[in-house]
Amino acid sequence: LLWTNALKKLYSEPQCLRTRLRRLSTKYRTEKIYPTNVGEREENVKKNRYKDILPFDHSRVKLTLKTTNQDTDYINANFIKGMDGPEAYIATQGPLPNTVIDFWRMNWEYNVAVIVMACREFEMGRKKCERYFPQQGEEPMSFGPFRISCESEQARTDYFIRTLMVEYENETRRITQFHYMNWPDHDVPSSFDSILDMIGLMREYQENDDVPICVHCSAGCGRTGAICAIDYTWNLLKAGKIPEDFNVFRLIQEMRTQRHSAVQTKEQYELVHRAIAQLFQKQLQLLESPTNTQIHDGMEESSPDKASHQSDDERWDTPPPKPPRIRSSQAEGDVKEEILQPPEPHPVPPILTPSPPSAFPTVTNVRQDNDRYHPKPLIHVLATTQHNVTQVSRPVQHFTETPLSGVMSKVLSGDVLWGGLAAVLSNQEIFYK
Repeated sequence: LLWTNALKKLYSEPQCLRTRLRRLSTKYRTEKIYPTNVGEREENVKKNRYKDILPFDHSRVKLTLKTTNQDTDYINANFIKGMDGPEAYIATQGPLPNTVIDFWRMNWEYNVAVIVMACREFEMGRKKCERYFPQQGEEPMSFGPFRISCESEQARTDYFIRTLMVEYENETRRITQFHYMNWPDHDVPSSFDSILDMIGLMREYQENDDVPICVHCSAGCGRTGAICAIDYTWNLLKAGKIPEDFNVFRLIQEMRTQRHSAVQTKEQYELVHRAIAQLFQKQLQLLESPTNTQIHDGMEESSPDKASHQSDDERWDTPPPKPPRIRSSQAEGDVKEEILQPPEPHPVPPILTPSPPSAFPTVTNVRQDNDRYHPKPLIHVLATTQHNVTQVSRPVQHFTETPLSGVMSKVLSGDVLWGGLAAVLSNQEIFYK
């Protein structure tokens, strides 16, 4: 009953939230409740990919590791809180040519073990992220004192898993990168199954919850915020810590007090909403099952016995094993190495089928200034034989009914979602700022 009530509340966001969202977003912007003074300084302007996406001063990531006398503490990045503390995620922009060293300084200083990249190097003919890593088979890349090599790379549905070796001052660390390839900027992917697959697997490689996960896209707000919101909620579900008053609106609004424009567009908000609803349904099904097991990392059932009898093809699809981290340090001419053994292997969900064609509305046909991130959607003019009609179309989303409960049937019919949520978020401008 508790989970059913939680799912009811998940879809019961009243229409008055539309006014509240607009008011809060306008208030943050006009009254500068969360200043961005450091990012606005003249010496830092060229370190920002977009002039309208600056890190809030109160939650910005500060760098103390210096590789040269010219290094400063500034990088366009913010901490976002998670289940285990206020610094669970680092939300940052895609590195620029002049900030790649700062990017690696940050990852090294904060002992980052997992990097999530939610964009391509080029999108819609524009450079969205400077490549800060080599691909498998390529020569190592050097950025100042950091030397980066790719130890392994595996392609999965919609994303890659890479093991990167990072060398700095006689010390070597392994960092796992999850590179999601099929998420258009200002838009949503055609299916969130592979996103959930990636996020579930991502947690298998995050061995220590005391260090942040670095998540970035191009601006470090829309796609980045969606991934953080889904992962944060999933962790609460697995730990049984979902509060009774849990609300997606509050979750996103709180994230927006930590990182500018987190979950940027209405479509991205709806994607987060649907992904979280699917996680709630999964938990409800598990609680109603005879075994009453907890939700696990991955969307498919698996067991150690099943994993031990994999076929050759299944073993080929399994991500590379997590190797031991090797940390070496030099003291008085003697090299000391500490080899940390990897944890026990976990079952890995199988590769999902390719994503179907998109069923979500898109805003990919946009004009975008070189130094601004927020898009200006074009209104499509449809000419008819009688007269010209200006029209913005929105497809009707249909869902499969589930026998869990009457409220589940009503929720999944789409009436509540499009009648309430879409009405709340019909003004996209509130998400652009």
